[in-house]
Amino acid sequence: MSYYNTPIKYGDKKVSEFIPKSVKHVEILRIGDVEPYFENFHDKLEEILEAPLESEPFDDVVNELYEPGRTIMIIIDDNTRPNIHTRVLLPFITDRLLSSGVAKKDISIIIASGSHKQPTPEAIEHKILGSDLYEKWKDNILIHDCDSGNKYLGDTSRGSPIHIDERVLNAALVIPLSDSEYHYFAGQAGTVKLFCPGVAGRETIRINHPRMFDLERGFVEGCRLGNCEGNPVIEDMIEVAEKVKENLPMFCIDSIVHHGEIVYLQAGDLIACHKAAREPLEELRVVNVDEPGDIVFVSVGELGLNLYQAGKGIHAAWNAVRHDKNGWIVLLAPCQEGIGSDAYERAMKAAQDLEVMDALRFVIKTYGSEKTFKIGNQKPPDLFRILLDVAEGNIKVVTELDQDELRNVYRMEACNPESPENAENILRDIMQRFLDENPDPRVYVLDDPGLLVKVENQIN
Repeated sequence: MSYYNTPIKYGDKKVSEFIPKSVKHVEILRIGDVEPYFENFHDKLEEILEAPLESEPFDDVVNELYEPGRTIMIIIDDNTRPNIHTRVLLPFITDRLLSSGVAKKDISIIIASGSHKQPTPEAIEHKILGSDLYEKWKDNILIHDCDSGNKYLGDTSRGSPIHIDERVLNAALVIPLSDSEYHYFAGQAGTVKLFCPGVAGRETIRINHPRMFDLERGFVEGCRLGNCEGNPVIEDMIEVAEKVKENLPMFCIDSIVHHGEIVYLQAGDLIACHKAAREPLEELRVVNVDEPGDIVFVSVGELGLNLYQAGKGIHAAWNAVRHDKNGWIVLLAPCQEGIGSDAYERAMKAAQDLEVMDALRFVIKTYGSEKTFKIGNQKPPDLFRILLDVAEGNIKVVTELDQDELRNVYRMEACNPESPENAENILRDIMQRFLDENPDPRVYVLDDPGLLVKVENQIN
């Protein structure tokens, strides 16, 4: 039997031949190659530093604010993000600061871990900075702690208390290195999210995040991938950042990464950078299709270390698949680190004997209030709202996870390859099982879980 060449990753292994050529409707959903928004990376970087949005030039800002003994604070992502932009931008910016006369001891690099588990030195070296940068700057690295060392700045108009890392607030200048991206409930990641949740206190995060929940739909309508208008979560985060900005000088450097390369750069005012990224993100992240897929294969690539992180792949495929409980989602994620979130695991186990709609309401009421919310508690409502459209068991996961646990607790089917090299055979088997019941399917392959698939004629 001959197969289409539809490359997709299982962890770091590429698999490509699992859809028979007898299937008529097969499409790889991707943006494709995109010309960068500049001709030369370094020229563009110089340009945005010299002519930033709503700010004085970078060198002027540094020279005006820096005094020996005062800290220049660079904010970077934690190890749950790819950090391609960090490894490219950080050496350029630190070299520029040093050449401007800033003492190395006055440069701090804080990891915006929000309420995530703090990264280990190994994770900082290998997942965030790379060995060369780590060796050079390891003594200047700080890690945000959401439970201590945070200062209260007042409340947002929605009532979220604003607690921010005091070390950030005491800096002479803060330089967020941002990677703008779509986010499944905040709408857009990067820029303002480096402050909330990035360097915010647990109390701020615990009050902000539950604004996403709705007892009937799982999430409120505005809290969806790529949407910032009428989104109470991101609007609250913006207000947090605006409050911080009142007394803290900032100079944001923002980027967009596409297929592993930086294709967009902007700099200057934090909020202006957030707004400016919306248009290029729509061009780089939105795929329009007329009809939904009957079966959607999706990969989270090397980020599929655990089910918590791999959930973004399920979410992305949900946008592309039919919503009448007849479609299948096939997720490729080894999940060698297990579930990845105690809060996610605890809530799912507590709801495992309930019907989907009852489970949805239960986890929001029990784990999604302003008093009970913890990071990880957003995942069960997201999964249960997907299960309202994609039947229990119709999410197939090519993974190392335990079959019984995945079926009984997470309501998905685990398909375990004997080795990464065996993943292709597992995919062929899943495809054939679907074809036995659906001889003429529309098949989509999605190798980028950051894409927003918009379906013109959804089947409900």
